[in-house]
Amino acid sequence: MSAREFYVGYLSMPPRLKWAVRGLVLLLLMLVALDAWLVASMQPAAGNGAWADTAHEYAGTLTREPYPMLRVKTAAGIKTYLLVSDEKRGADAALGVTPDGPVKLSGFPITRSGLGMIELAANDVAVISETSPIEEPAREVHGSVTIEGEIIDSKCWLGVMRPGAGHLHKACASLCIRGGIPPLFVTRGRGGDLPNLMLLTQADGGAVPPELIIPFVADAVRVTGTIEKRGDLWVLKADLPTLTRVK
Repeated sequence: MSAREFYVGYLSMPPRLKWAVRGLVLLLLMLVALDAWLVASMQPAAGNGAWADTAHEYAGTLTREPYPMLRVKTAAGIKTYLLVSDEKRGADAALGVTPDGPVKLSGFPITRSGLGMIELAANDVAVISETSPIEEPAREVHGSVTIEGEIIDSKCWLGVMRPGAGHLHKACASLCIRGGIPPLFVTRGRGGDLPNLMLLTQADGGAVPPELIIPFVADAVRVTGTIEKRGDLWVLKADLPTLTRVK
């Protein structure tokens, strides 16, 4: 190396070394950008969920079976909304002692893949005594199945978090389900006439105790159960002792 190419820290960098360093820095930046793109491309899809930032007013029929829900008459028919509170909490505390039946409430709609949810804006749920309740839709039984998929918390998956599924979301989903957010079962790549997204209940149709499913949340699992359709809502009545991880 000639004297002109030798680098001394307190002197100006020789031109040939300066261009070499610039080239290495540019290459490093390109590698960092490529790595970021590869990491992002391997993440699960964020989905097309929507979470409104303004509260809407709703009038419908409140039911707590198997989870707090509101049935509302729309131009397209009866729409079922899951009810939750703010943060990672179910709706039970906000609903208090409000009896099941016709009510008025306000909340922020959360929607994805045809399933609706309302995050209650306040605790002032008003009973509508002069209105007849909306009857529960007839239950259509679609038979027993053994299916693979993932247990997720409904609030995050519908639009509050993106993505709201997968191992990166496991801790959040576990906290939400512990807090009373209704669990969903989402299948992976299933075809045919059966749904890819279902409300998860016990085999008797009751709410799932969180401690029975927390260890399996966000993992690939297999379970046997009965699929029902209740109006616009699909339900998987799971035989929870058959719940296992898919290896």
